[in-house]
Amino acid sequence: MDNILIQAKMKMNSIKLDVSAADEKSTEKLGTEIAASIREKIEESKNSSEQNDEKMMTKIMAKLKSGKKLSQKEESYLKQHDPELYIQYLRIRRMAETMASRLKHANSKEEVNDIIMQSISGISDKDQYKEYIVAALDEVAKEFKKSDNYRKLPSTSEEAEEKKKSLSNNDSFSEDNFDDDFDPMSWSPLQELVDTMPTFEAPA
Repeated sequence: MDNILIQAKMKMNSIKLDVSAADEKSTEKLGTEIAASIREKIEESKNSSEQNDEKMMTKIMAKLKSGKKLSQKEESYLKQHDPELYIQYLRIRRMAETMASRLKHANSKEEVNDIIMQSISGISDKDQYKEYIVAALDEVAKEFKKSDNYRKLPSTSEEAEEKKKSLSNNDSFSEDNFDDDFDPMSWSPLQELVDTMPTFEAPA
């Protein structure tokens, strides 16, 4: 009886060992599969991120080449991924904004064209970002020429000068016709009535 029990116990232990070994192998296989799946997901995410990065940079470069202003999101991305190009972008925007300010103070369409030509011709041929600068200045010029301010400008500097003189003469005429003796602070309707009444001289 004891031998039977001992043999049964040994058999059970053997079964347990077999089951444990099978479970261990199964767990190890499962762990390997999970690790492989995680690596695959990481690789897919990496590839997706690289593709998104490539798309974003392509979009940014297209905007720079066309002289467009970047969005805040694009500026942040460029600052993080290409700091040198970001610094150059800021320089380009400052140049474009400077020209835009000058255009707003132009007195004629002729002067507008002169400002544009001066700004573009002032860019050095050695500047490796000249293409982007010219594109940005062209974009500013194009937008300004669509504005009402540009349409209202006289065509030439001579016409602008004539207009200025005409306005100056009108102002002078208005000042000459102003009654310097009139004191608005001392005027009253009663005083005006008294001034218009006839005067009578007493008989001698």
